[in-house]
Amino acid sequence: MTMRRGSLLVALAVVVAACTPPSTAPAPLDKVTFMAGFKAQANLPFVAVYVAQERGYFREQGLEVNIQHSAGQGEHIRLLATGRVQFTTASAGDALKRVANAEIPLVAIAQIGQRGEQAFAVRADSPIRTPRDWEGRLVGYKSTVSADYLAILRAAGVDRSKVREVPVGFDPRVLIEGRVDVYPVFVSNEPDTLARLGFPVRLFLPTDYGVPSLGLAFVTDRPTVEGRPDVVRRFLRATLRGLADAVEDREAAIDMTMRYAVGEDRQHQRAMLDAEIDGAITELTRREGLGAMTRQQWEDLQKLLVDLGAQPKAVDIGQIVDEHFVREAYRNGRLVWP
Repeated sequence: MTMRRGSLLVALAVVVAACTPPSTAPAPLDKVTFMAGFKAQANLPFVAVYVAQERGYFREQGLEVNIQHSAGQGEHIRLLATGRVQFTTASAGDALKRVANAEIPLVAIAQIGQRGEQAFAVRADSPIRTPRDWEGRLVGYKSTVSADYLAILRAAGVDRSKVREVPVGFDPRVLIEGRVDVYPVFVSNEPDTLARLGFPVRLFLPTDYGVPSLGLAFVTDRPTVEGRPDVVRRFLRATLRGLADAVEDREAAIDMTMRYAVGEDRQHQRAMLDAEIDGAITELTRREGLGAMTRQQWEDLQKLLVDLGAQPKAVDIGQIVDEHFVREAYRNGRLVWP
């Protein structure tokens, strides 16, 4: 009797095993590293990645993303060039100059900042109303005289010999203290810093004077584009969904940002995010989607940089800008998901 029961149990086990479909193990995730080009804060490309990570969009796209932050001095670009980082951020102008100077195989895959990061600030009560009023005044520069500054002078017909240019570093209080009349600011954060100190400012934006100017882009390298195009496609689609979420619900986006930007002032981060979103929305992005870009934008910027001596030589924009990834992510201006 015991043997019959044992035989019956074995037979049942065989039948059950035969009727049970084999378990399907989940496909392994493709591992990539994203290194933000600065410390953790509410720069819009950084926020897009934070949101995509926190809401599981990367995993839905089959990716495991390791988020890191640059320690400065171009670390993110060096690590990208050596294959230790697959995605990072860079301003369009910086990317062009790095390729021209060192032939680093950078490839921009989405243009988040549709205007440059820098502007020129005067105190709100300043009598300076136009760039022509800079003549006879003290105008600061952070480390070097920027192409944006030179382009504004040229566009506005300013006699540079009449402007007193002085190095000011990165402390905006020199404007408050009257040590300069015009101070170069990073649009996303320094105007808010000055306002918090009780000194609102007015800004001179390069784009107001017809100067080609672009901000932060998502960049990868040529080997990744050519060898792992599907990974590029999935990374960008998840990030663009995070970007859309950040624009739609800014408070939730700041909640997620603060998990990375530990110790930073929340209100300042929110002001930064608002400024960055404002700089990301143009007629182009309304029509084609956030992050859209054209080669002509980069051609125009490169021509300016070369003309002003800020870039040593022209490079092939077709090798630096690959807009088809961001175009594929949208249909009629709406993100395709999944």
